[in-house]
Amino acid sequence: MPVRTLTEDIDNLYTTTWQNMKGKVADQIFDATPFWFWLRQNDGLESIRGGRFLSEPLRYAKSDHVQFVKRGSSMPLSDKEFLTNSQDDWRYLADSIIRFGIDDQQNSGKGQIISYMNAKLENSRDSLIDKMEETIAGGTQSGLSFNGLRDLVADDPTSGTVQGIDASTYTWWRNKTKDLTGVSFGTSGVKWMNKMVNDCSKNQRQDSPNIIMTGQQPFEMYWEETLEQRRVVNKTMGDSGFQNIEFRGIPMVWSPQIASADITATAGRMYFLNTRFLKFKYDPQVFFDMTSWKEIPSQINDRAAQIITAGNLMTSRRLVHGVIHTIDTV
Repeated sequence: MPVRTLTEDIDNLYTTTWQNMKGKVADQIFDATPFWFWLRQNDGLESIRGGRFLSEPLRYAKSDHVQFVKRGSSMPLSDKEFLTNSQDDWRYLADSIIRFGIDDQQNSGKGQIISYMNAKLENSRDSLIDKMEETIAGGTQSGLSFNGLRDLVADDPTSGTVQGIDASTYTWWRNKTKDLTGVSFGTSGVKWMNKMVNDCSKNQRQDSPNIIMTGQQPFEMYWEETLEQRRVVNKTMGDSGFQNIEFRGIPMVWSPQIASADITATAGRMYFLNTRFLKFKYDPQVFFDMTSWKEIPSQINDRAAQIITAGNLMTSRRLVHGVIHTIDTV
């Protein structure tokens, strides 16, 4: 019977430990920031097994057959198209864990290796949290990354293709937007926030935004403008450790990643989101899983494994989301 080497023992220890902690790590990742926490709380994580693409059915019209009738009235029987399908690619987020054979040997005592291993795995967890928040809240989809809020809730929603649908052609596939260039947020910010909620919801409960995401400076400006209401917070958010204040019963939270590097460092944005129509679709077969350990070519006893997840952020109703952008935060 072959004797296992130190390297193989440590391989198994890492893999077993990660498998045991994977569920807890996934919970920590999706509870680490207010956006992911709120998405999860509102059934925004959807498990999809495999397939070449991710798809999302969209309802873009209502029936025009609804009418009042009397005895003997005839009803139209022609079918009406009101559904279409959007489509997007799977995106893959991964992190490498590198081990050097010398480190394995020097930390081979049971207490030492467990401490060393946990430090590496926890660092990978924290790095995944940061990258997911940075990608979703801070930027636009580019290259291989997940869709971000600036894709699904664009400053200019009249152009570009989102989930395979051309917004320049289909007006029902445009989010709401307001450019506050040259407008004092201190004087008129609450007015435009009110209007954005109304524009998104059309006074229909199911379409109303249920979270407002913004950057630190707009959050602080609104906080200062509402001194008498600042104690009104969302209990669910507050109990989970997230600083928030409510606007018309909608929790407002901030993320340091919601920035505007492409305009100016002093301009901010505020997203009005309805997470009932936002989904992070993921494959449970590739959900923060660790690959097998592989030797690094031309390096003695050095090894690498990856932690990988497959998914993407998608929306099924773009017109219920809105953004106020270019907020003067000076």
